[in-house]
Amino acid sequence: MPAPPLAGAAPDELRRLRAGFRLPPPACAVWNPPPEAGDQNEQIEFSWAGETARHVGSVVHRWLQRMAEDALRGWDAKRVDSLRAQYGRERERRGVHPRDRDASAELVALALANTLGDERGRWIVGPHAEAHSEYRIRARIDGSIRSYVIDRVFRDQTGARWIVNYKTTGHESADIEAFLDREVERHAEQLRGYAAALAGSRQGLHFPMLRSWSASAL
Repeated sequence: MPAPPLAGAAPDELRRLRAGFRLPPPACAVWNPPPEAGDQNEQIEFSWAGETARHVGSVVHRWLQRMAEDALRGWDAKRVDSLRAQYGRERERRGVHPRDRDASAELVALALANTLGDERGRWIVGPHAEAHSEYRIRARIDGSIRSYVIDRVFRDQTGARWIVNYKTTGHESADIEAFLDREVERHAEQLRGYAAALAGSRQGLHFPMLRSWSASAL
């Protein structure tokens, strides 16, 4: 016996086109602006970088998520170093040319080792209450629906909720403090969105390539 139709579903109906039917010509191309809803992170995060650096950032994010999910259990500099070949393979799967594999794996290993070797980095990916990695959230902000993927969310020992995003950009100038101030300013709109989506939270940016951290004053 055939299954009953779903309630509210349109009935199946076949109609035969008349002989000589031709599709009408396509309408003129019209540009439509992108919808308001969408992930606000990707464009900001990698606007500084080329394709290779973008893929390095993606792999670093994935392994920092793994560290956080493991609550740092079993993670040390030796393990990070032993996984270099895997970092390279992940980069190749993402379309990176084999000639760039070793250099890219070196950057991934550097970011992970810096996080483990830095007290603030270990605090970010370490065990916390209400901790989440790659946390997806949608919120209505200024009348529009916004979507975010937050790298790390948790409550510290005081009960304060933290929102932390990883920024895998590098920096070669000696004035690191000025660079961090500019980065906070550059990502200010993103951080304000987080503050609106999760009211009462504190925001921070973690720079694993630099062993640096900057908390937002928002």
